[in-house]
This record gives sequence, structure tokens and C-alpha cells, in this order.
Amino acid sequence: MKQMFETTQITVRSNKIASPIKIVQISDLHDALYGEAQIGLRDAIQAQSPDWIAVTGDLFNRKKPKACRNAFALIEAAVKIAPVYVVEGNHEVALGEIGEQYLSETERRGAAVLRDERTALLGLNVIGLRQRAERDTLRAMIDPERFNLVLCHRPELFSTYAGVGADLILCGHAHGGQVRIGQRAIYAPQQGMFPRYTSGLYEAEGTRMFVSRGLGDTVIWPRIRNPHELNVIELLPDSES
Repeated sequence: MKQMFETTQITVRSNKIASPIKIVQISDLHDALYGEAQIGLRDAIQAQSPDWIAVTGDLFNRKKPKACRNAFALIEAAVKIAPVYVVEGNHEVALGEIGEQYLSETERRGAAVLRDERTALLGLNVIGLRQRAERDTLRAMIDPERFNLVLCHRPELFSTYAGVGADLILCGHAHGGQVRIGQRAIYAPQQGMFPRYTSGLYEAEGTRMFVSRGLGDTVIWPRIRNPHELNVIELLPDSES
């Protein structure tokens, strides 16, 4: 059972935001457990009073295909706090038919799973991408009149998604680089050694991307100077507008 995680908060301002919106982001749980029935995570989420909750992939763990109880416990707790929106990660895809069943079960528990789909939410255009979505897929769902918030899993695709009208992308996958020396990460999936996108806020071509360090692990070696985290994103009106 995992017992420790940080709550990391960022603020993003935009003249497309009319009033404050608070989002809790959960990423890369991999069926980890934080207290009985996820009480540790539940209480931390509830304390934030979020307007909605984003789950940016890898609720489940392809290395433990029968492990789903803890992920479902988190969804069951989260939907009682605020609306929950989920996108797939590489582990759901790797699980194949089981992964699709798990995502369907996630929907039956009250969360919305976005599969290259968009939805209007509190004045936002929220876009949920499959883990290998193309640039044109995202472009087709952009609403130039609204703040476009994209949920996806893989940060190494930032150059693919930047510059087509997304205002903010929330993702995970990199696990913070697993081991960090100062601000430098050592390794991340699909990025290899000394990866570029592992934790925090990045910006390119008018698009910002926030990468969560995530709440779970799939490797045997421990994280070093890289604690698990729950993320809180506050969207605020631009004070200069």
C-alpha cells in the first residue's frame, strides 16, 4: 500500500476564462492503493473541492492484468465528489480486450471516458485524446471561441499537439523520470535517457502542457527525489484583460 504523495498546485491564466475553475488531475495510478477504499486520495481530492476531476491514463497496470479493485475504488469515490473525465493510457491499450472492459466498467461507475471526443464543461472545450491520436484529430476538435483543455497521456507528443489551438494539455506517463538529480530526470518511457518532458509546466507555440509525476509505478526500482503526486490546476481569468 502506498501512503505518501504530494499535492502539487499550478495556476493558469487566460482571457478565455470567465471565472475560476479548479481541476484535480489523477494520472498513472496503476491500481495503487492509498488507504482502505482509497481514503487517502479521496480525502485529498475532497479537500480541494474541485469543479471536476481529470484522469489522464493508466488507471490500470498491464503487468497485473487482473488488478482493478483499487482503480475502481478511486473512481467510485471520485464521482461522489465531482464529475470525472477519463482518457486511456498505454496500459489500457496494452491490456487489449481487458483494458476496454475496464474502461467500460469505469463508465458504468459514473465517469465519462473520452475517446477522441470533446465536451463542453463550465465554459471550457474539453478534449480527450486516445494515446496515439494524430495532430489533425486534435485540430478538428478545437473551438477557437473557448479555452481548449486537452486530456491525453503521453507528453512526448507535445510537438505534435502544440500550435493547433490547444490552450492547456494535461498528461502523465513519464512518472517524473523515475530518478531525479536536481531538476534533471534520468529516464522516461518513449523518451529514453534524460527525457525532456517529465514534470511540471512546459510551453511551446502558444500551447501549455502540464505533466503529472503520477501516483503509481510499474518498475521494481524506487523513485528517487521524485515523489508521487496529486495535481490541482486552477484556471483563472487573465488579470490584465
